Amino acid sequence: MWSGVEGLISEIKSCQAAGASVAAVAVAFVCIDTMAFLSLPAQRKSQGRADFMAWVATYLKADEAQPYQYRSIDVYGARCALLHAFGSEGDFHQKFPDAKKFGYHDGGTHAHDPTQDDRLVLIGTASFLNDVVRAVGSFLEECNVNQDLRARVEGRLPMVLTTLPVTKAD
Repeated sequence: MWSGVEGLISEIKSCQAAGASVAAVAVAFVCIDTMAFLSLPAQRKSQGRADFMAWVATYLKADEAQPYQYRSIDVYGARCALLHAFGSEGDFHQKFPDAKKFGYHDGGTHAHDPTQDDRLVLIGTASFLNDVVRAVGSFLEECNVNQDLRARVEGRLPMVLTTLPVTKAD
């Protein structure tokens, strides 16, 4: 039942292992969108910006030693910029100038120097991807203790893409 969620995590890790960091980040944003969908209140059928941002605020945490701690407005803006424009800035940043722009590097430590450019954060993709995987783990743990959340999630899991192996006949 949970194979779609497991598949998302596997895709993130596969992209990262193959050195496709930007692809891994893109899948991580898709993963957050999916988790926001799964966690919607029972009466809702689709998620939006507020749901994505609420999920990020609840589950996505950077290590406390990081110089930048995730803000949901920044992560949502980064999602929009990468998925809609394959960049670090998009329409969202024009509408919400408080949202920081994300640049990316393959390392682990985020970099943010407000004295240089307060709107730019360099995201260490290794840390970001690890943080997303940990956030999904925290979400799944919450599903184990919150029966209402688990019921909502399990009711939506059949809508999450699942890849099935195909064996070639000889």
